[in-house]
Amino acid sequence: MTAGRVAAEPLGPLLARLERAQWALLALGIPRCPACDLLPATLAALAESRPGLAVGISLFARPEDWAQREELLWPRGIRVSRSSVPALVVLRQGAVLATRQGGAPAHLLDAWLTGLMGPPERPLPPGPTEGERALLEASAGRRLQHLRLRERSER
Repeated sequence: MTAGRVAAEPLGPLLARLERAQWALLALGIPRCPACDLLPATLAALAESRPGLAVGISLFARPEDWAQREELLWPRGIRVSRSSVPALVVLRQGAVLATRQGGAPAHLLDAWLTGLMGPPERPLPPGPTEGERALLEASAGRRLQHLRLRERSER
């Protein structure tokens, strides 16, 4: 975790690391997915709120990444496709406890985790965290730029 964000890791080593933890949250995403882009800040906030929770994210960026699903995810009962990302998986002592499709702000994901793990050590306030807000503001600027370019090309 660096600067309030969790960095993406290759799937194999990430799974090995998370399976050694008592509690872990695995996030799976793809590049340039707006909801997936928020995951690094969201996971960092959850890790801060729940010090006993190991977190990690892996991105499916290349065909080789997608090919790993059959070997690394399917035997664990984890199904993910381009239409189901972001996908979140809670592991307890290496076993899949729960899965969820779609992202959400950290405080909402923490409510989901509370139902599985109990309350956090440091509760999150409602609304986006500072890290999530910064990423949302950055992506809003990119979306506005994209819309302006599209308008120019349609003229």
